[in-house]
Amino acid sequence: MPTITIISRWDSSRVLYTFEATEEQQASGLAVRAALEAATASGADLSGADLRGAYLSGADLSDADLRGAYLRGAYLRGADLSGADLRGADLS
Repeated sequence: MPTITIISRWDSSRVLYTFEATEEQQASGLAVRAALEAATASGADLSGADLRGAYLSGADLSDADLRGAYLRGAYLRGADLSGADLRGADLS
């Protein structure tokens, strides 16, 4: 199974969360979305995550800690960010 590793935008050697995606998630392009949803559900601290260019359409990221996350170019249409902490996040 493919492993999705979410790293810090400031220190690429710092792993914030690791997720084992299914082949189906990988093939459909939804592996990163699934990893973020699992990380959020587990209460993982994703502050400062490097998520640039991630396809997150329809992702449930409610209450996620995404302070200072790098989301430049991420596709967020339909994503649930209610209650998410986005202070200092780069959303350009």
